[in-house]
Amino acid sequence: MSTARPTRPSLKEAVASRVLSPEDDAALSAAAARLAGAAGEALDGLVFFGSRRTGAARANVWSAYDLFVIVGAYRPFYEAMARAGLSGKSARLVSPLSRCLPPTQYSVRLRDPEVHLKTAVIRTDTFLRETSPLRHDHFCIGRLFQPSRLLFARHASMRDALVEALVRAHAETWTWVRPWLPPTFDAATYGSTALAVSMSWEVRPEPAGRARALWEAQKSEQTPVLEALLHELAARGELTAARDPGRWAPAVGVSRLERARRAAYFRRSIVRATARWAKHVLSFEDWLDYIVRKASRHSGERIELTERERRWPWIFAWGRLFRYLRTKDERGERT
Repeated sequence: MSTARPTRPSLKEAVASRVLSPEDDAALSAAAARLAGAAGEALDGLVFFGSRRTGAARANVWSAYDLFVIVGAYRPFYEAMARAGLSGKSARLVSPLSRCLPPTQYSVRLRDPEVHLKTAVIRTDTFLRETSPLRHDHFCIGRLFQPSRLLFARHASMRDALVEALVRAHAETWTWVRPWLPPTFDAATYGSTALAVSMSWEVRPEPAGRARALWEAQKSEQTPVLEALLHELAARGELTAARDPGRWAPAVGVSRLERARRAAYFRRSIVRATARWAKHVLSFEDWLDYIVRKASRHSGERIELTERERRWPWIFAWGRLFRYLRTKDERGERT
């Protein structure tokens, strides 16, 4: 009697089993329920991502949970947050800002449980576009090809649409990581390379080596998902099996034109991401303290702003910021 071989899960099945799994952080689950209850019909979905999702962050009173907050329209959501006392930001201010270079960083602090949510607020149609080949930059997809979890969806059809978006975020890695892959690779090499490339094209407060630490935190969870992706790419003729088992090679080499296009895509993304900083200082409560705490945590050194830098950060804090960014890799190597 022959024994049937187990069926390999598809990429969609692998992603869905992960993003739809129950959240085991009771404080986050309670915070998500509170946020969804306060937002009501204005909220379409909540997606948990980032270093606390992967376990790469050391949880403390200052570390925030990263969430994509997916809304049908901006103004009703921000008005609901103000009515519930979850934000002191004016909906009249933040709503028009959110239409420019979405998503928008927005701070939500809850009590009982005491939770800080660092949210990226984005309209539903924009979220679906930014996880597709029609995306305008790399911000959303650069975070969502990593482990995430769907905490809330307003109805079943919205849940399905958001899961499809997260599947696309993984599938689209092939379109931008190809120029930087080694001649042959397995799923772990593919994942670590994608993470290193994605982070190298961003201005970030973390020192060198952060990509390696993030990959180690998510490797066991991410590798099976990427194995499913590589098998689907092979079935489409994009990959060929290498001599060593479990390793693959591109069926078609990377041209100079493709390499130039991918580099241009990342440069455009850096410009758009940097331009967002101007609106985030208006949309994110206590933005200066948050940045200082994060930089201190990653550098291992306590950063204290002078009274002048704190009072007029737009004028006097830039020198401190540029010095930090210039030397952060050296400090990261020493710690």
